[in-house]
Amino acid sequence: MEKEVKLGYRIHKILSTKFSFEDIGESELEKLLKEPKALGININTALEFDTEKSTITFDINTSLFRSIDKKKLVEHTGRTSYLVDGLMATYNNETGSYDLPDALMLQMAGIAFSHSRALLATELNPTIFSNKYFLPVINPKTLLPKKENNENHSA
Repeated sequence: MEKEVKLGYRIHKILSTKFSFEDIGESELEKLLKEPKALGININTALEFDTEKSTITFDINTSLFRSIDKKKLVEHTGRTSYLVDGLMATYNNETGSYDLPDALMLQMAGIAFSHSRALLATELNPTIFSNKYFLPVINPKTLLPKKENNENHSA
């Protein structure tokens, strides 16, 4: 019989930890934006659990790149940290992972990505990419590690 654990969370920190862009000029950017498949986007997620501080941190790293040569035009990392009441009680010593509900992790990932979208839009304001490049709306399931054989979230 599984023990019932009460969990609660709140946002602890929201910030950009990395931002860079390549000033390629208005005409070059307009040309790339009009050309199908001229640009690509990479989205990666890093997840960190800190039992001592009772936090879960999502780093959403995104880059916009020119498809032809893979040159990065914009790179950004947005960080959202959550304080999680009851985190320690979810730690499984046998597996070295946290037994957290998928719905909770999905909600946190979605909020973190939304924060990253807003942070990037703000960072881009003074650049040629302002109001031209936005992160897409995505299914937050794509941000979480895939579970194999019912594995839980690793520490």
